[in-house]
Amino acid sequence: MHTHRSVKVTLPKLLVIAAGSTHPEVVRSCGDYDAWFRRALPDGESRCETVSPFAGDDLPDPSRYGGAIITGSPASVRDEAPWMARVAAWALAAADAGVAVLGVCFGHQLLGEALGGRVEPSPKSRELGTIDVHLTEEGRADPLFAGLPATLRVQSTHGDELAQGPDPSRAVRLAGNDHSRWQAFAAGPRIRAVQFHPESTEAILRRVLEAHGQGAPIDETGHGLAILRNWDRHFVRVAGEA
Repeated sequence: MHTHRSVKVTLPKLLVIAAGSTHPEVVRSCGDYDAWFRRALPDGESRCETVSPFAGDDLPDPSRYGGAIITGSPASVRDEAPWMARVAAWALAAADAGVAVLGVCFGHQLLGEALGGRVEPSPKSRELGTIDVHLTEEGRADPLFAGLPATLRVQSTHGDELAQGPDPSRAVRLAGNDHSRWQAFAAGPRIRAVQFHPESTEAILRRVLEAHGQGAPIDETGHGLAILRNWDRHFVRVAGEA
């Protein structure tokens, strides 16, 4: 009689580059930015390591990781703190070395500016709540949005945006809406960036807005979680197998 022993596949390690810390009340009830990714990603609690360059941490050797995420932040790219330039340079070099890189909200803006764009406060003020984001033709074909509809429902809270997109020779716009034209972009085979928060749940966003005395319509949507799982499946694991 033959017995079949299941073999657990070890998924590539992920580095979460914390670009700041959210409101203390949110941290107490929902955890910080890195905790949201740990909960949202497959085996995230065991795979994710966090580094906080905004607090003085050094950035590690990227070869230890299959993927890296640059989180949101209460800071602005326009603060031009020295750690921001270090993170951007590290991320571009890591992607060149074969690591999948995902920028989220602040991370999206930081990468966009590093690739030739320009971040400024949005002329339409803050974009808050559960929003519609429309994929471009390139976005509909990108593995990041595999299996998703052409209009996404995602969670958002941002005041800055890419007022000018990255250099067209270096990046392709994947999504936008009436508030912010650059809601997602691709740069080469390994860099992807989204202005919204795919890691955020309805409960997290509600606590964030409450902590800041803000209000906006919020509903639960599975699109953000699907985007993160697509990133893990089509970018991180592919990089790890290369």
